Amino acid sequence: MPMPWQIAIGLAIVANVATSLVQRRYAQKSVLPASWPAFMSYFFGVMPLGIIVGLVLPHHVHWSWWLGLLLFIEGTAMCLYNWIAFKAVKQLPVASYQTIYQTYAIVVIALGWTLLGEVLTGNQLFGAALLLIAALLAIYAPAKKISSAGLMTRKRAVLLTFLAAVFLGIGLVTEKAALGHMTVGAYLIFGYGVQTLALLLLAAVHAKSALHKLTGSEFKWSAIMGLANGITGVFYVIAIFNSDNISLMTAIGALTLPLLAIAAHFVLHERENPKLLWSGVFLAFAGLLVLAF
Repeated sequence: MPMPWQIAIGLAIVANVATSLVQRRYAQKSVLPASWPAFMSYFFGVMPLGIIVGLVLPHHVHWSWWLGLLLFIEGTAMCLYNWIAFKAVKQLPVASYQTIYQTYAIVVIALGWTLLGEVLTGNQLFGAALLLIAALLAIYAPAKKISSAGLMTRKRAVLLTFLAAVFLGIGLVTEKAALGHMTVGAYLIFGYGVQTLALLLLAAVHAKSALHKLTGSEFKWSAIMGLANGITGVFYVIAIFNSDNISLMTAIGALTLPLLAIAAHFVLHERENPKLLWSGVFLAFAGLLVLAF
């Protein structure tokens, strides 16, 4: 009996919140170049889980040079997203990071308009405007006045977050295109496999400065982060497949943002300016709901 989509999306939201908290805590502790935690999380968590679930589900592929190109673009974009996101969340409180990062939806809309010829709707324009306003509020929400050096670090983290959102948007659009040529099970195997390979190549560039810093703690935290990330992806794909309503899943998935802000407040004790941050969180939440409908 297939898992009900209501349970799947609920588990995906919980796993997503857990992933973000683990990523933030690990990023603050890790001394490795950012490419290595991203690679190890895929190698020890995301890819094994993708292979196991992919083999259980139907896994058929209609191979062509076009699919190969889509997987190459998707793998490269998701590799860069994971690398840059880990660098950004190391420097930016998780609630602010997640609020700014939601601008990836604008990238998806823009690519759908320019590449797929999808006409922009009033809801999309209004939702995109809300996401931009929310991002601006999150940018200016530090809990207290920070030094010039701290301000420069925050600005760098904000730019990295926007860049991560761009690469995630590209990755999601090409992922959607690739799924037109393969089943979900096949994507979990080959899509995650290509992403892992791209992260391996990126990590190899920083191997000299990373190998002597590897510890058991780094392996443990990267595996936990990877498993949480993989579980999020698997449950989300199951929810999409069983509900056949991506708009509804997007709307429900938007609950992740306020839940994550609450979790960061109590679990990580991150206290950003409450008025600006919570205004940004709920504006982003509203923007995602508008985009979904």
